[in-house]
Amino acid sequence: MSRSRWAAAFATLALTISACGAATTAPPAASEPAPSAPAASEPAPSAPAASEPAPSGPPLRSLTAPAATITVDGNSADWAGVTGLDLTLEGIKGAEKPVESKQATIRAAHDDQFLYVLFEVQDDYNWTEKDAHLSGAAAVMWAVVAQAGPHMGPSDSEGKGPSLGMVDIWHWELECAAGKQTGGAVSGPGEGKDPGNDAGCNFDDEWATGPKEREDDNDKGAENSLLGVWGHTNPTENGAGTWVFEIRRPLQTGDVQDAQFAVGSPALLALAYWDADQTAAGWEDDGHAQSSNQGWIEVTLQ
Repeated sequence: MSRSRWAAAFATLALTISACGAATTAPPAASEPAPSAPAASEPAPSAPAASEPAPSGPPLRSLTAPAATITVDGNSADWAGVTGLDLTLEGIKGAEKPVESKQATIRAAHDDQFLYVLFEVQDDYNWTEKDAHLSGAAAVMWAVVAQAGPHMGPSDSEGKGPSLGMVDIWHWELECAAGKQTGGAVSGPGEGKDPGNDAGCNFDDEWATGPKEREDDNDKGAENSLLGVWGHTNPTENGAGTWVFEIRRPLQTGDVQDAQFAVGSPALLALAYWDADQTAAGWEDDGHAQSSNQGWIEVTLQ
């Protein structure tokens, strides 16, 4: 896949927790006398109580991932007992051809070996085998380290600031039909040497420390053990319905460029969806709706 094409998209992906740090104030010059202390009759305001910390950004939304038995088949029936989080995916502001907001639901579950994710997006059906831009597309992003910024590593909304850590991206362009298993768990690496790539269906394992540093997961020890099946509730051209993106990955991979999952440990999640109706030629780089504006989604395995 084109790294430059997707770098532009993820530069605006995710969560607008603004990270503009406060500017350092220089000490007053020696010629400037220090301000006088307040008069005794005007006591200085008391510091806020310890139980009332100053807000530092949007509160995290939370999602519980219970133990469950899940079959990855693109059918959400076996998720009936798993509580989901409903959210609005908002189009990227400033895009040349704006994308409408989309309603979505995210669910997560696990067993002794795997983490499971069900990402559902309400949008009409568009799919063609010959051009992934004329089909819906999805991405799931995790913080590899807790301090990673939500914009592919940086924390500022434009992704231009310094990286705060690595993120793990599960990037899915729908080059194979609904109901077919995709991902590195069932497909060989691209060009025989690119384990991050899914050569068969383009469900790739990627990492980034910034919008311009997004790569397939190919370094020493890298692997792509993602498994995904997608579907749609009304698979007729322009049929109104819901996209179903069902994903499985081992809890632990031993890959330093992957997020690792464990019971009781929170993980930070972000989501994106590309709309094939953005233009007559399909979606463009900035043509995605995303979960960014409300902050990370904190997922806890129970």
